[in-house]
Amino acid sequence: MPAMPALCVVFSNHSPVDLEMRFNSDFDAYCNYLENLTLRDLSRLGDFVEKDVQFSDPFHDVRGINEMAVIFSKLFSTTSNITFSVMERSNRESIYFFRWKLTGTLRNQPWIVEGVTLLQMSENGKVISHREFWDAASQFYERLPVIGPLLRILRRRIATT
Repeated sequence: MPAMPALCVVFSNHSPVDLEMRFNSDFDAYCNYLENLTLRDLSRLGDFVEKDVQFSDPFHDVRGINEMAVIFSKLFSTTSNITFSVMERSNRESIYFFRWKLTGTLRNQPWIVEGVTLLQMSENGKVISHREFWDAASQFYERLPVIGPLLRILRRRIATT
């Protein structure tokens, strides 16, 4: 088990093992929340993330729970039949990684996005940073009517040189 930073021991009433167990439990609860998230459940986002949470993905870089909720709300308003699955998880101290898959229907077409998220948890077990990494070119832009075919041609040309 990785050692927790000495400052956690000095400024906390919990042992490093207690903190790690709580972090894991809070992380599992957050993953479960994301896997079952619906538009109605967005009001519970504050149960899992700090008010000044940092959220980023290929299209956004925002700070604050309200801004993060707006991004999730927009996803639900533009995409139907959303499923989100956490496939693999790992952590070191208060830093967590998980690989995920999102499926849904976007513009009447099936849409699949696979990515990795980097989370940092606060000492009280809430997410203070949620950073998503996924390939926006192949998983989004190439699906657009005008730019998509051009990007696919460009991708093939780069691959053959």
